[in-house]
Amino acid sequence: MKHEITDNISNPEALEKLYRDNKREFTREFPEIAVDNDSELVRFWKIRLSHEAAIVKRIIVQDLYALIIISLVTAILAKLPEIFTGIDQTRFYMRDLTIIAFNGLIIYFFYQNQIQKKWIMIYSAVIAVLVLYVNLLPNRESDSLNIAFLHVPLFLWCLLGMAYISFDFVDVGKKTGFIRFNGELITMTGLLLLAGGILTAITIGLFFAIGVDIEQNYMEYIAIPGGIVSPIVASYLIRVYPDITGRIVPVIARVFTPIALITLVVYLVSLAFSGIKILEDRDILLLFNVLLVAVMAIIVFSITELDKTRNRNIYVLILIILAGVTLLINSVALIAIVSRLANGLTPNRTAVFITNMLVFINLILLTRDLYRSYLDSARLENVEGTMAKYLMLYFIWTIIAIFILPVIFGFN
Repeated sequence: MKHEITDNISNPEALEKLYRDNKREFTREFPEIAVDNDSELVRFWKIRLSHEAAIVKRIIVQDLYALIIISLVTAILAKLPEIFTGIDQTRFYMRDLTIIAFNGLIIYFFYQNQIQKKWIMIYSAVIAVLVLYVNLLPNRESDSLNIAFLHVPLFLWCLLGMAYISFDFVDVGKKTGFIRFNGELITMTGLLLLAGGILTAITIGLFFAIGVDIEQNYMEYIAIPGGIVSPIVASYLIRVYPDITGRIVPVIARVFTPIALITLVVYLVSLAFSGIKILEDRDILLLFNVLLVAVMAIIVFSITELDKTRNRNIYVLILIILAGVTLLINSVALIAIVSRLANGLTPNRTAVFITNMLVFINLILLTRDLYRSYLDSARLENVEGTMAKYLMLYFIWTIIAIFILPVIFGFN
């Protein structure tokens, strides 16, 4: 950064680009270089950086207060069964805990993005309906109900995306930014949970060594609530330290993409010679769904980080092959699912079929755009745009899975 600033100290366009690409490093290095320069442009940047530093510092402090309040409220709500003993813990954790955790994160983005009041009122109404609906569902073992509970976090994830883009449904760039943010959030949350797990083990071990058993209380009142609010803390850290995840996520994407490709190829070969009847094995079909979602996430996160990769065409080619192999696996899964549908519709078969079809079509579109971008690198943005536009279909499906599918099958 020092060399870049020095070489472009008289070039306003280049300095602006350097600043936008890496604000933190630019802000750190510029004052040292400015000592030996006293041009009008350098004086302008000194004033600008000092002014923006004061603004950023004030915003960070304000965000920290908001983070503490939202995290405390979220943690307290998650402990309601302990506060009010009349609440059924199993029922509460299955139906309400996910809503509480996501709600804390969504409210944080409402505060951060200064969302308009009308959207706050609409969101409040939607959450109220969701909480009421989920808690009024019959309390019994049911496939359709399990599917509804499984799709509640996906529905809330879509609402999180809307809060992230400030309900600007037209701007594709903001939707692409949300996809990038998910990779950063997963990375930062994972680091926090790893650090928290190590701290928990050390703390419990230290107290155990002096004859004090704090494991149960520590887990109930510190570790578990801390894990619930960790995505909120991670979001704050991403805002304060954007360069950390900005550097880690591309590395993870580049490392895991070829590994995922090798794993899938080996798996396909092993599956062909395993002698297992795929069309009849329900567990394998369920694992296929998990596999498809995981590979889809790897492809999407890799696509959003390709602009930071020098050997772009090589990774685009790897992604094309990975998407092709995944499409092959998805085709096998779809054949098996359709054959099972011939025996009659059930909630599980319906949900699995629709999910597979959504992913299958999405992968076809992504593979098409990846191939076009391989031939013409200028079309790489089309890949992200396709994924961003497709998000609405997943949102519609979550609504159907939660509110319509259980009713169709009589909550059975």
